[in-house]
Amino acid sequence: MSQPFTSFQTFRQRYPIRPGDPAMLLGSGSYGRVVKVEDQLETEWVAIKISEFKGNDTKSLKAEVELAQRIPRQANIARYDACYRLETDTGISDFAIMKYYPDGNLADLLRQHQLTTTQINDLSRGILLGLQHLHRHRIVHRDFKPANILISRDNAGRLIPKIADFGLSKLVSSDELDSSDFDLSDGRGTPSYKAPEQIEGSRVSFNLDLWAFGVILYEILTGEKPFLADKQDTSEQAVRRTVERKIMTARLPDQLDRIDEPYQRMIRRCLVRDIHDRVRKEDELLDLLDNIPALLATARQQVEQRDYAGALQTYEQILIQRDQLPEAVEGFAFCTSQLSRPAPPAPTAIAEQTDLYQADLPTDVYAAPIPTPLPVAPERTDPAPAPIPSVPSPPRTSQVGTTVTRRLPWQLIAPVALGVGGVLIYYTSFRQLPSAITAKRDSSTVNPVTAGGMGIGASGTKKPAINAPTIVSPSADVNSSAELLNKRVDVALVKARKAFAQRDFTQTIVLTTSALQLLPNRQDAWLLREKALKAGGKPVESGSQGQPPAAQPFVAESPATVAPAAVAEPVAEKKKDLSAFQESYDQLVESGMKAISNGNHKAKAISNFSEAGTLARQHDLSTARAEAAYATYMARAAKFVDNEEFEGAMEWYKVAQSLKDTPDVRARIKQCIANL
Repeated sequence: MSQPFTSFQTFRQRYPIRPGDPAMLLGSGSYGRVVKVEDQLETEWVAIKISEFKGNDTKSLKAEVELAQRIPRQANIARYDACYRLETDTGISDFAIMKYYPDGNLADLLRQHQLTTTQINDLSRGILLGLQHLHRHRIVHRDFKPANILISRDNAGRLIPKIADFGLSKLVSSDELDSSDFDLSDGRGTPSYKAPEQIEGSRVSFNLDLWAFGVILYEILTGEKPFLADKQDTSEQAVRRTVERKIMTARLPDQLDRIDEPYQRMIRRCLVRDIHDRVRKEDELLDLLDNIPALLATARQQVEQRDYAGALQTYEQILIQRDQLPEAVEGFAFCTSQLSRPAPPAPTAIAEQTDLYQADLPTDVYAAPIPTPLPVAPERTDPAPAPIPSVPSPPRTSQVGTTVTRRLPWQLIAPVALGVGGVLIYYTSFRQLPSAITAKRDSSTVNPVTAGGMGIGASGTKKPAINAPTIVSPSADVNSSAELLNKRVDVALVKARKAFAQRDFTQTIVLTTSALQLLPNRQDAWLLREKALKAGGKPVESGSQGQPPAAQPFVAESPATVAPAAVAEPVAEKKKDLSAFQESYDQLVESGMKAISNGNHKAKAISNFSEAGTLARQHDLSTARAEAAYATYMARAAKFVDNEEFEGAMEWYKVAQSLKDTPDVRARIKQCIANL
């Protein structure tokens, strides 16, 4: 397309324009005309826009093409291949060449077809992304209408809108950009799509084009414009005055109430009289289109109700569409931390210590040294008071009182003996902690501890109770190991939840199983694994029921017992798991390749490839399946570089990078960025 032409005759040899052939005419207007011509060199149809050059006209077609070529490539912006200023038999004209689109423009599409819900969504999203790209590069279109939106299709037949015709577009200067609005309005533009500030010639802003988008969206949904002329208006001038008067009032038609959400709210945000109250950026409209505000509100409500698992799924759904949304990122991290808390210990030990009989035992310290019980109550025949709740407390109180009265010298001896004994026990237990813990754990003669710190021996005599085993905090190394395990499990669960949201239940089961092998007491992993098993139609193991095993207290017996390798598996089981991980890796790579081949969904492919790469690094998997795909995508990127289409090349390099992050691909991405 870059072949230079020195005369109109050589130009016509490659592009045989036939001015008198109505079949070749695609459109005409004040700018000139557009004709369809077959390129004799490339043997394909192209569209050529022809406009007469009028001396020093700053709004010439060549100036329009030069402005359009300054905009970096984007899927929703139409590109001119070249523009030539040539002298013809009737004067000097500009000839701009671009790709021919068989579906024509959006105005043609609306006249000929009834659009489906999916097509309306695709068109709305594509138009907003195109406007967003223009505005980010300081371009205000100023003549945005269906006739200036060309319609293309991808390999799957999905509609792709492409914004064209930058004849009235204006590049905003840096000085103007510092202000929230600027003076770009000269009153020009198509009446039905003009914003109020254009009509009155006041200062405008980038959301000038968003007013026009609101009009276009209303027309897509209803088949008519929101601001129409009256039936009695017969002349073109009368129609213009009526339409502009209605636009200035910004009174929306009643039919808007019958439009479904989110489109109704999007239109209402666009068709606002005051530019400061009107929607300012395309991001807000894209969020409405993707239902992001409603999802955020649902997630907040779930967090307030402490439904952290449900909120986590909602935040995941948001992050799939907006991976950098701050509120969603923070909410996801908060819910993950709440679900990763270990389950509380089982309450069985507490239940044993609150036995009714033990609560009624005497706590008088002077009764401790008595070697044998005194037979005060005749009905009491047992040599040792077994822990039976039916023993009445009044006789026991009487016994204690008698003991204190008759054996008065023990009142002096007992405190001294207890004090000395306590010191010896305290000293011995802390000097021989490991053996004491083992002895206490294995001994069968130690009875339950009473409320007053006393125990009852096998012979029925009361003796000082041996203290319960002391629970020792793990060392700093163990803490760091546990923290590392928790982090690894958190990473696995993030991937598992993403796989679950994508209905990849097999991958979810593999990841949660891996997490539970590291930390079996992670309740959130158990719950997610159960849900994946049920959703995948697989049986749930008996005994799990979504409840992880109760966490056991940590007793520092020896360095060997606190090693993280306590959950090691048999070799055969490890091989089985490795095979499952390899299968998951291959499935992820295959899914990413299908996403590109079936619809050129690069974002989904990158997500699958990145997840596969993480899985391969964690388990040292074979990456042979990704090697061929990497070479293919690098070759595609190289073709774009050859055509100096660096933005398209960068997209393919990023796809290749998600498969294999090499120094070569990183250098090529930097090269593309430098050339944008």
